[in-house]
Amino acid sequence: MNVYDRLGPDPPKVDVALNDAAHPRAHTLDRHGPGVPLRHEPGVQTIEGRIYGEHGWAQPENQSFKWDDPSVMTREINDYVRRNWETIRGDLAIDGVHEGRFDAGHRVGEGFLNGGMYGFGPRRAEYTPTSLVRLRIRMVPGSDPPQHFLVSAFPAGIL
Repeated sequence: MNVYDRLGPDPPKVDVALNDAAHPRAHTLDRHGPGVPLRHEPGVQTIEGRIYGEHGWAQPENQSFKWDDPSVMTREINDYVRRNWETIRGDLAIDGVHEGRFDAGHRVGEGFLNGGMYGFGPRRAEYTPTSLVRLRIRMVPGSDPPQHFLVSAFPAGIL
């Protein structure tokens, strides 16, 4: 039986906390969870601070967002997986990874875009709420039976 068939026809339900705890590469809650502080605080890893690569972030980013709350996060991730399971399953079977981007049609999070990105000036964190979401699902290398995990799912300012 091939990987596609072994993943099964029924979409899985994602428990983000269990997923993140079970897979070292998973980081939805750590980097984008509703508990990550929004505004800059000295010595604290914050969503705004990520634009500048401040405390706790490995490098600056051009966008940095967090989920509004756990229920929105869980609902949006699982609704997406349910609606797109055939495509996700195919991508995982062929490429070992699925990347999704969508507009939820309502606010899901908040964060910052770098107003100076692409050479338009110095880094400048500009606040914005968002309805956009990006996510990545990967196969667990060498797993038998085949297993997948949510690497990350987060609100985004740009798809």
